[in-house]
Amino acid sequence: MRKSLAVLALFAVVGLCPNSFAAVPLPIVLTNDDNATAGANSATAYHLNTTSGGLTLLAQLKTGGTGLGMGYFAETDTAIESNGACVFVINSGSDTISSFAAPSYAKTGDAGIPGMFSTNGSGGSIALSPNGKLLVSGNSGTLNISLWSVGTACKLTHVADYVPSIGADYFSPLAFTPDGKHLVVPAPDFSGAEIFSVGANALTDVNNVSWAALSSCVAGCFPAGLDFTNDSAVVVFGNATSAQTSVLSANIGAGGLSNPLNWNITNSAGAMNPNVPWFSKAGAAGNGELYIGMSGFGSGVPSGEVTATFVESPLSITVEGAGTLIPTPQEFLGTIRTIGATGAGAGGGMMVIAEFPNQIQTAKIGAGGILTLGPITTDANAAGLLSISVFPNNR
Repeated sequence: MRKSLAVLALFAVVGLCPNSFAAVPLPIVLTNDDNATAGANSATAYHLNTTSGGLTLLAQLKTGGTGLGMGYFAETDTAIESNGACVFVINSGSDTISSFAAPSYAKTGDAGIPGMFSTNGSGGSIALSPNGKLLVSGNSGTLNISLWSVGTACKLTHVADYVPSIGADYFSPLAFTPDGKHLVVPAPDFSGAEIFSVGANALTDVNNVSWAALSSCVAGCFPAGLDFTNDSAVVVFGNATSAQTSVLSANIGAGGLSNPLNWNITNSAGAMNPNVPWFSKAGAAGNGELYIGMSGFGSGVPSGEVTATFVESPLSITVEGAGTLIPTPQEFLGTIRTIGATGAGAGGGMMVIAEFPNQIQTAKIGAGGILTLGPITTDANAAGLLSISVFPNNR
């Protein structure tokens, strides 16, 4: 099923947030702890040692809000402005987005709409525009998306709500194209996706595509996590289903989305439920590795990662290597991100993987995309860890 929800878990929260990102070692891994204890949610920041894969606790951003302790495997529950000036954290249980501003990263406000994340128990996602002026939320509770402007001290102001023309859905996650001109919104219940053009303070619905008519999608194609090529011309989605093992793609042009395709990524390791694609540097540039987080789904549906070779023109996605099974406490993987992943086939860089409910796995990326699993860090603040961000986002 594409409604791949994790079970609820609870944990206690401790910690402070005294530091600016500018004053601490980089890179930083930021979690959304998604703590369902009333008022106890937070985001926890770690420094990643890119040699050992170890994580060192830096700070905790206490939101004062409440999480759900569960949600989509591919959720994006935190957002960091490209210069690190603003941090935004979803409180999926109390239906708010908390803002934090540099240099102290003290909380500066909450914005939200009743029921936007919590009504259906599935949470939501946020996306920050490349220029840092707009934030969009995908609202599984109100079955729409919301546009917010980013103001002084990173405070959010509600601008408008939109229901994509394809129909009301859970709309999580979602993302701006790298050039900032478009917003792409998966609509998994419709086996489709919508694209909006981005104005100074408004969104305009352009069109949508659907994979439903493809013969290879007879068992369902449910677009999940997504990533783009650097030229904003191709988007790749996970396909959140255990019925087949594939990823989805579409082209982006002047007329919007086109050419929906389904790519088989069956792997000899047997990892299943591909939810989160993430390009390497070379892949995003048009010819290199594409990393795919296989979220698993409890007993009998193993989690892991599959590396594929991506070529933008002519478009192709083919499995590279055997894939890597990644055991987790409850067989659920969340978001994957990379740091220094050249992705040209010779290896290099580090992968960071969210493991529900409270662990972060790191792995070295070797030649041929082979992963060597490294240390596991337990996030003592987390209860429903599915979403991580990396700063700076240099892949």
